[in-house]
Amino acid sequence: MTMEQHTAFADHLAGTFGNAEFAPIDNDAVRYVIANHDAGWRKVDPDVHINPATGLPYHLAETPFEFTSQTMRGSTDFNAQQSSLAGLISSMHTAGLLNGRYGLAPPGILARFDGEKKIFAEGVLSDELARQEQLKQKIDVSEDVVWTAYKQLQFFDMLSLYFHSKTAGSRGTGTFPDVPTKSGKDVTVTITERDDDSYALDPFPFAASGTAFSFAGRWMEPIKGEADGPAAFDAAAVSQQTVTLVSG
Repeated sequence: MTMEQHTAFADHLAGTFGNAEFAPIDNDAVRYVIANHDAGWRKVDPDVHINPATGLPYHLAETPFEFTSQTMRGSTDFNAQQSSLAGLISSMHTAGLLNGRYGLAPPGILARFDGEKKIFAEGVLSDELARQEQLKQKIDVSEDVVWTAYKQLQFFDMLSLYFHSKTAGSRGTGTFPDVPTKSGKDVTVTITERDDDSYALDPFPFAASGTAFSFAGRWMEPIKGEADGPAAFDAAAVSQQTVTLVSG
């Protein structure tokens, strides 16, 4: 999958989010950054970098940082052009990938590095934190609004990755902490894969139980060399998967 397909699915989720317990996403800047939170990948994905250990495109978590660092900075650059609020949330998303999503997830990318690679990653994080201070001066919403939007983005991103990082039948149960509700209280949403190809969420945060969501990707066979990556990707047929989310 390209990251653009991943973010399109996250935006699809955001478009149907909200019910008696969860507020819909009605801020245009927030919807924009959800749909474009990985926009920096648009310059990296076409190269289809191949993991020599598998002969397949790198799994997201295994992509060399020399590539992901470009996407992190590029994503914030892109979103900041839309608005300072979108840029701020995007920058927080980048920083969160490095620092464990500000404590909302296990230790982030920085925890996996040492030596020169860690110093480089710490520089990326420092740059984004400095950029955030500049963007904060240009927005007219409260800190609570910013953090609510950030947590909402993390939910849509991690729920999308739940589907996009594993194949059907191996997804099992997942938990997504700190999902904001209308009351101001954050809750943990649990998802459970069922035998009938549906997925039960508790509490259920979308408008209607039984809603089907689709996303696109391609099935690829291992290939020999990285130079063959783009051609092999282009030759693979686009495949659609549909998942049905139900109230647990």
